Amino acid sequence: MNLQRATLMICMVKLDMKATIQNFGLPFFVLSLFFLICLSDSAKLPIDLVHLPDGFEISIYADNVTNARSMTLSPNGILFVGTRQTGNVYAIPDTNQDYQADEVIVIARNLNMPNGVAFRNGNLYVAEVNRVLRYDEIENRLRNPPNPVVVNDEFPTDLHHGWKFIRFGPDNRLYVPVGAPCNVCERKDQRYASIMRMQPDGSGLEIFARGVRNTVGFDWHPETKELWFTDNGRDMLGNNIPPDELNYAPQEGLHFGFPYLHGKNILDPEFGGKRDLDDLVQPAMELGPHVAALGMRFYSGTMFPAEYKGQIFIAEHGSWNRTIPIGYRITLVRLEEGKAVSYEVFADGWLREDGSRWGRPVDLLIMPDGSMLVSDDYGNAVYRITSTNLNKVELENRKPVLLGQIKQTESTIFQNYPNPFNPETWIPYYINCRSNANITIYRMDGTMITQIYLGIREPGFYVTPGGAAFWNGRDANGDLLSSGIYFYRLEVNNRSQVKQMVLLK
Repeated sequence: MNLQRATLMICMVKLDMKATIQNFGLPFFVLSLFFLICLSDSAKLPIDLVHLPDGFEISIYADNVTNARSMTLSPNGILFVGTRQTGNVYAIPDTNQDYQADEVIVIARNLNMPNGVAFRNGNLYVAEVNRVLRYDEIENRLRNPPNPVVVNDEFPTDLHHGWKFIRFGPDNRLYVPVGAPCNVCERKDQRYASIMRMQPDGSGLEIFARGVRNTVGFDWHPETKELWFTDNGRDMLGNNIPPDELNYAPQEGLHFGFPYLHGKNILDPEFGGKRDLDDLVQPAMELGPHVAALGMRFYSGTMFPAEYKGQIFIAEHGSWNRTIPIGYRITLVRLEEGKAVSYEVFADGWLREDGSRWGRPVDLLIMPDGSMLVSDDYGNAVYRITSTNLNKVELENRKPVLLGQIKQTESTIFQNYPNPFNPETWIPYYINCRSNANITIYRMDGTMITQIYLGIREPGFYVTPGGAAFWNGRDANGDLLSSGIYFYRLEVNNRSQVKQMVLLK
């Protein structure tokens, strides 16, 4: 990286040196400056060093995404990415849906640690340290973003653990954590060390969970709709304690231990005797010590093998003061009957054997085709992990259909068959309510060939060219398929239906 680029990065941050040292201390300031100056050149990222299980691959989805942190995807396929150090928010479109970024557009600058991003009803929500902003109809104004609406500015102004991860929950409320303004401390203000939530308009702000030191990632179980979240353990107790945590919050009002109890049984030397521990909730899984567990997602796609369905992936940002560095990887927590039972490495290699690192995973996002995006604030990139051993599904009604027809079913969706005599064809379909829709093409044995991401669709018939789903008769690699019987599955929200078609050339 040349000196001009390094100087530009430093200027972009506009750090208030005095305020930063007062809030975080001189060592933290020096460390942050070191990370900033040493941001790696994403054009030369050694992704071949990443180790993945057999049958998985990693590629660069987008580079030159300086300090890429939290991610959210709009229904129309635009990826929005927040930052912590540069003050920028990015929009990354993929207009041709080839799962590679077309470009990186800066839609906001000079914000106060805009780490968190969330998308709802056409609007982008961005979390700064002390407030949440909203950019209305942003997808139509990427080149000329609107002035943001202040949704809520009632959060503390402390910079220490002040950056926020935000997401909308199944209850349509926006969840906003407030980290502890310290390594370990007690505060009378109950907002600290909590997860809060509010209505989309900023009203009804309340505390959902307490005793959460600093969560920078959470997700809801796809079936139970209950909250799971990561939490970063305190520092300065040694290299091997305390662990970071994966926590489970089936209801509001629970306390998860900070600052009194760390992990399952480590009393804090200063605060451990100041509270009855009986009503504190132990972590669902203890993670590695100081791994900096950040983003987490339940795997809800269909691309990965079936064993990953409903399991939890975690981005571990990596330790900053451990004698032997740890983290810098993606881990997997497996669940059985709703309980976390194992913890293992899924992807690593961002940390070299000599202790140096070239990347730091931050957040994860499951794409409509089932691939997984990984943001990296040190490598300034977003990666895409795919499975080459595509998951097979059980398909029924294998009798081929040689003529197009419309067939209504008893479910809320129905569709007609495409023209079987043209390998480049439009697949008509019908939806009875506003829905997020995809069409997946399969071989006879149930192996997935490719996926057509349709995005949000309004109720109605999509039967004319330009309206129906277009498939070019090729697989995900662009190879033209041979004549034969294939299946396609229309997925609308939580419903799906499989149909057959004959491809003739």
